[in-house]
Order: sequence, then structure tokens, then C-alpha cells
Amino acid sequence: MSPTMGNGAGKGGQGGMGRGGPQGGPPKPQRKCGTMDVHRRLLSTHPEYIKARASIENLALAFQRGQRKKERQGVVHIPVVVHVVWNTAQQNIPDAQIQSQVDVLNLDFRQRNPDISQVPAAFQGLVADAEVEFFLASRAPDGSPTQGITRTQTNTTSFQSDDRVKSQATGGADPWPADRYLNIWVCQLGGGLLGYAQFPGGPAATDGVVITHSAFGTTGTAEAPFNLGRTATHEIGHWFNLFHIWGDDGTGCGGSDEVPDTPNQAGPNTGVPNFPHLSCNNGPNGDMFMNYMDYVDDNCMVMFSLGQVDRVDACLDGPRQSFVTESAPRIIPGGPIVSWGADRLDIFVQGMDSALYHKAWDGTAWRPSVTDYESLGGRCKSLAEVASWGPDRLDVFVLGMDSALYHKAWDGTAWWPSPTDWEGLGGLCGSPPRACSWGPDRLDVFVLGADSALYHKAWDGTAWRPSPTDWEGLGGLCGSPPAAVCWGRDRIDVFVLGMDSALYHKAWDGTAWWPSLTDWEGLGGLCASPPTVVSWGPDRLDVFVLGTDSVLYHKAWDGTAWWPSPTDWESLGGLCASAPSVVSWGPDRLDIFMLGTDSAVYHKAWDGHAWWPSVTGWESLGGLCACPPRAVSWGPDRLDVFVLGTDSALYHKAWDGTAWWPSVTGWESLGGTLSTLREAVMAAPLPLPQAARDIQPTSTGFHGRA
Repeated sequence: MSPTMGNGAGKGGQGGMGRGGPQGGPPKPQRKCGTMDVHRRLLSTHPEYIKARASIENLALAFQRGQRKKERQGVVHIPVVVHVVWNTAQQNIPDAQIQSQVDVLNLDFRQRNPDISQVPAAFQGLVADAEVEFFLASRAPDGSPTQGITRTQTNTTSFQSDDRVKSQATGGADPWPADRYLNIWVCQLGGGLLGYAQFPGGPAATDGVVITHSAFGTTGTAEAPFNLGRTATHEIGHWFNLFHIWGDDGTGCGGSDEVPDTPNQAGPNTGVPNFPHLSCNNGPNGDMFMNYMDYVDDNCMVMFSLGQVDRVDACLDGPRQSFVTESAPRIIPGGPIVSWGADRLDIFVQGMDSALYHKAWDGTAWRPSVTDYESLGGRCKSLAEVASWGPDRLDVFVLGMDSALYHKAWDGTAWWPSPTDWEGLGGLCGSPPRACSWGPDRLDVFVLGADSALYHKAWDGTAWRPSPTDWEGLGGLCGSPPAAVCWGRDRIDVFVLGMDSALYHKAWDGTAWWPSLTDWEGLGGLCASPPTVVSWGPDRLDVFVLGTDSVLYHKAWDGTAWWPSPTDWESLGGLCASAPSVVSWGPDRLDIFMLGTDSAVYHKAWDGHAWWPSVTGWESLGGLCACPPRAVSWGPDRLDVFVLGTDSALYHKAWDGTAWWPSVTGWESLGGTLSTLREAVMAAPLPLPQAARDIQPTSTGFHGRA
């Protein structure tokens, strides 16, 4: 089908963007975006916007010319809040429709959308990965748990591009802080408008994206031909400072989107054009109409270009830089890798479809193969938490998209309740689950509730206590996911951060919770990461956190007292870009792994007498990693470490008692196209203290402190 080319209109008009169709046929919906209307309004009413836009474009030009390079390493994770503003029940779209939109964004901005195969060969070399992912926020601005969704009933039957939907006072919903959240308003837009965005540099009170409910996500009220979630991709492109691909200046072939690798074109393309579609003497390949920043139907727009990603990078180094500094420390410690016996490893990861996948080392080979994975189904909102209470036994816990807890188990023969089904354990959880086992057929699971208190349930070998879907309240007002460890029969120790960023502790001693069912022991500190805890023997605990200076800190319970004191901490140096992964393979032995600011993995060890290579020094293990390392040990002097690479494949290295394999800085690829998004969903859920936000990565990466 050959599209209407429009009238060459750009910033001066909506050329070709009204309603219309072939003569004698029904009107065909066509894309209509109000971003340029907002842009012109701000230029005429906000002098500070004009100044800000000039600075932003100068930075973008420096990136285009190669005078500036991006400072960030790896993927930036953007917390999203979706404000559903509804007048009729139909407009109050379900959570599943919202999640479907987030899923589309994470495919489109990472160059992983299946329909990217539609890109003509002439443009395939220009397709780019923006290295940006999105997740529904798990903490509201005040630190309370949230699903990342607000719902507001309004008397307004439809909104326009005048920003009235962005304020409760005018019938809409107030934004969350625009330097910490991408605000998306979903409502009924009038006049055929699908959506609009505010370019960076505008007022914080109106910063964000607005999309009509019938063009949002892929389910529910989404209507063809705008039912594949591409309206949000397009509008968030504007939020990242991308212009319409034809230039928007109203002069036909004289406009520019300020991107060198997108061919000049006369105006917007609509519908589903045939390739090549020529305009502005841009043969032989013609318009890049399959670009997200054109006006074609959802099933036709499939790519960003390298030059557009340069502008995204400039935006993230400039006006959206707060999302880079907020993204870096949002890391979950803990649980998707486990060993239940010698030379046995089980790894659980999430695919881009949010399902759980599994692979295992059986002592001889990786199963199902070095690069393949077994699907375990589900749509997971958190990383897997895995516990093993005996040989050939695995219990896996995840949060579902409804924030309830789900469980499945490997019993040595088969997955229960089936390879792809899950048992529901109830709850409305405000953190990923944490699980531990102190004996055969015993499991203890902990989550934060929507009230930020800690909740617990246990499998006693016969049934879930207090019931399959109920939970025991353990009190607290918690500012991080819990960390739990068992060092002996009927003994559990649990740690959380409080809202004051200090560490708090409680313990089950076999008879009762100490200091009481709902009270906690304060252990001091001003912590910038959730706690990581490990035990290498009875009545021994070692706890690690990052300080607000990004240095690693440690304290230990030696069976009698906390060392160096109940509220003091030992500094272990470093300038750390992730929370630590800590493992013990024997009494009085600890190995710690984390990312440096150069995205490489760093290691240090306690050998029973001293920290190696020194109290504040670290050994570099190389790599360019997109997530924190995960470490496990299946025997004395054996360590296995796993990371995601920047290509989203899984990588592995091992210490065999003598040397690192395949080398000190080399890694073995285990394949896959895995999601790093869930590393960020509920990690470090409280806003970090300002001191931590002010820490900037350096060009020299990880720094040991002498």
C-alpha cells in the first residue's frame, strides 16, 4: 500500500495527519502527535525553555560530531509511573495492559523487537540499541511501596495537548518528581490525538508523556492500527529529545531531525508504505519510514537509528542525567543461582518475555546445552529466589505481575506443579522474596508488604504456615528488601534497612522472634544498598552494605558480640557500582564480588587471617557487565561467578582452587537474550541519600582506598 505523503507540513502543521481514506472507503485512522504543539507553546511562553533548549541542542551536536562520548556504562533503568486518568470504566485500563506497554518499550529500546526483521537491508546497518530499559516504580516519592500505577477518576470526558491531565486541579493527576520518574499519563485524548510528550528542558511540573488509552499497550482497550504499543515508543523518543523524522519545519524538503543517518524526507508517512518510498530526491532507498519517529502504523515502525541513539546518549548525559545516577545503584543482592551438591549448579534467569528460564551444570555439561535454556513459564515481576534443602531439591519463588508470591519446586524427577505452572502463595508484596532453609523439607520466605512491614511464611514439611495464602507480620517500617540466613537448625536471622537507612536485625531462636515479634535491633550505619549477609558456621554472621560514599562496609557477629561494635562498621574500600555478592566455601572464608565503575568485576577474600589483596584493595576479574555478579560455591576452594554481558548473554568464570578459568579476566559465554530489567525493579527501593547521588563514576573505574 502506498501512503499519502502529506503536504510537506512539519512544525507549522499536521500535514497528512487528519482522518481520511481512499475515495469511497471508510476513514482510516492516522497517527496524530501533539508534541510540536507543546514545543511551540513553551517557546512562546517560557523564556527559560528557549535557553535550555539551546544548551541541550549544543550538547546533542557535540555528540553528533564525536566531540563528546557517553559517560555512562551499560543499561540505564528508567522508573516509570503510569497515571491512569479515567472518566468511564473502560478507560480505567487493567494492570496487564500497562505491563504489556512496559514490555514493548523494553523490546523496542533494546533492539529486541521481533519485527525488527522488517528493516530493509539498506538500513539494517543503522539499527541501534539505545541501552535503556523501563520498569514500573516499586517505591513512591515518600518511600512507600507502590505498583507504579496511580488511578484518578475525572469528570473531564477528554483531554487535549494543553497539559490539563497533568494536574489534579484541572481534572488530572499530579506528577511524581520528574528527575526520578518517567511520568506517563493515560487518558481519553480528543480530536484523534494519540499522544504527546514534552521535550527535555521544559517545566518539571509538566514533564512526561501523555497517551490515549486506545493506543497504549497491546491488550485491553488498545485498538488497531495502534495496538502494538508503538505510540509510547514514539512519544518517549520525544522525551529523549528525538524529533519527527521528516524535520517538522513546514518547508517540505528543507527540514531536519538533526540526525545525519536518517534520510531527508518531505513529510510524515502514514499507514504501511512499500519500500522504497522516495521523496526529496533521497533515492535509491528513500524514506526511513519504518523508524519509530515517523507516523506509520504500529506494525510498520520498528527501529531507532545510530544517530538517534547518539541524541538519546546526549540527553542522558545532559537533561536526563539524573536517571543515570539513580539507575546505577538499583541492584538486588541475592538468589537466582544455587548449588545442591558437588559439581552441580542451577541458574535461573528471566527472558525478555518475563518468563523464567533455567539451565544446569551436571558435572559434565551444561543442560539443555551451553547456550540453551529450559522454559519454566510465568510472567515474573522479580528475579527468582531459589532455596535448596537437600540433594536434587530446588524451591523457586518469584513475584507475579499481581505482586503475589508464586512457587514451584523440582523434586528430583519433575517440576511441580508442572514445568510451566506455579503455585500461588498470596500476598501483596512490596519487595522481591527472600528464602532460606534450616533443614530438610523446611522453607522460610520473607517479603515486605504494601505497608513496608516484614512478612513471613514457612513450609513445615506438611503445609504452609500460617496458611497457603496468609502471612505472619513481623513489624518494622522497612526501606529495603530483607536479607535472610540460617546458620543452624531452627535458627533464622533477618536484616533490613530502616527508613533512616540504618541496618536493623531480628532473629528466630527456635522458640520466639527476638527482640520480639514486631521489634528490631538497630545496628547503625547510613547505608546506600540493601544488606548482604552470609554465615560460614554456627552462630557466625557477616553483613555487608555500601555506604553513601560507595565504599563497602562490613560487620560481623562472632557468637558473643557485634564487631567492631553494635553500631560501627569496618571499611573495605572500593568505589562500588553494585551491591556485593558474597559466598563462603568453608569456615572463616569469605569471597566478595562486585562491579566497579568501569563495569568490570572485582573480588576480594577473607582467608581466615586477613583480607586479600588488602583491607581496601581489590582484584580485577575483567568483563564489561550489564548487571552485578552472582557467586556460588559447590565445594572447598571452588567459586563460580555469573554476570550478564552488555549483549544480554550470560557469562561465567570459575576458580578451581588454583586459577581463574578461562583466565583471570576472561569469561565463558552461556548464551541467551536475558532481561536486565528485573535487576532494577525493586532494588534499593528508597531514594538514596543525597551524598550517594552526588557520587559520579570516574574514567578509571574501580578504586581501592589505601
